Order: sequence, then C-alpha cells, then structure tokens
Amino acid sequence: MQLTKETGIRFISHLEYAHTLERALCRAKLPVAYSEGFNPHMKFSLASALGVGVASQAEFAEVELAVPELDVQQAQEAIAQNLPWGIQIKAVDLVESTANKLMASAAGASYEVIVPCHRQQESVLAAYNKAESVIYKKPLPKKKGQFKTVEVKSFVPSIKGVFLESHVTLTFDILITATGSMKAVEVLQILQEQFCLDIDLPEADIRRINIYRLDKKGRKLPMLSANNH
Repeated sequence: MQLTKETGIRFISHLEYAHTLERALCRAKLPVAYSEGFNPHMKFSLASALGVGVASQAEFAEVELAVPELDVQQAQEAIAQNLPWGIQIKAVDLVESTANKLMASAAGASYEVIVPCHRQQESVLAAYNKAESVIYKKPLPKKKGQFKTVEVKSFVPSIKGVFLESHVTLTFDILITATGSMKAVEVLQILQEQFCLDIDLPEADIRRINIYRLDKKGRKLPMLSANNH
C-alpha cells in the first residue's frame, strides 16, 4: 500500500503511525495473517521509517494475507473508510508472497523542503554539488560522545534549490543502502553548519515525496506495480 502522512500528524512517531495503520486494517476486516505462538502479531511492516516532524506522500506498507486472493479495489475502499484524519491511501497492489520485501527493495527517497532563508545563496548549493567529499560525524544515540563518520555525497549526490524573498525550496534524493541512509534534517544541518546556508532550521517544512526502487541501470522504478497504470 502507498499511504500519506499529512502535515497535521507529522509529529506522531513511527511506532504510533504503524499502530494506527494496524488498527485500521483490523477495522477494515481484511484477512490479515498473524504469526503463531503465545503472542501472535499481525504480519505487517513499513518500507522505511520516517523521522518525527516529517510529512510524506509516499509511505509504503506491506501486509501478508491469510488467503491467496483478494479484490484489491474493495480492500482499498475498506481501508480508506477506516483510516483516521491525516492518512490517505493512494494505491494498493497484490503480489505473490515470494516477491521481494518492500524494505529490501527501497533504494532511495525524494524530499522537498521549504525553509525560511534570509539570503540568496545559490553559491552554497553550487559548492555542495561541486564537492567531491562531505563528511558528517553522526552521533551514536546509544553511545554517548561517540560518532559515526558518514560520507554524505554517497547518500545525497546533489541538491537543487529555488530561492525566493523569504525562503528556499530544496529538493534532493537520499539513497537507501545496505549500510544505512540519512535523514533529511541531517542534510539541512550539514548545509547550515558546513556550508553556512542562512536558514531557520526549526521552521523547516520537510516532506517525503517518493520512495523508489532502482533497476540494474540505475533508473528509478515505482515501489508498487499498481503505480505503473
């Protein structure tokens, strides 16, 4: 499924969002499969965690069914009727259980950021795009005072921007790899701290526009085959 996380609920956590979707699936009475054992749980997962404070037009979830067939249109309507305000369902696809998991298929995410900016600074983005290497020391949350060195350009090759009088609109892709990824807010921090982009970071409106797969030639592909129609 492709779903949204609207601006009005952007501050709920990843776990709260997942639990909200699980409750909607229960209310929709879909034939969802559950794990076995003493404490069975719904076989449900999200493709990529979204940071608190970030809105999205491209949240992808997968649910394993207990039956081999399902009317996709009826399922989409049933889920839509049981979703709360702030979440919309945009597309549904039915695939074989042998298909690659969404989390393993996701290769990148596209972002749009609108943030107050006090100066026209096209040169800042030009400097970032020309840089062969940008190093970011990412704090390790469970190890106080320790950092992980990240080569930013391997995740965010380039950034585009349109400067207006009071703000700048930035667009960029963040690659998702087997070794990890980055958060959009970290990209903004790097532009502010290392390249002196004069922005009001706490006021940034960050939106995930898309998550995509890549083919062998590096071309973007939609996560759901239903999106091809």
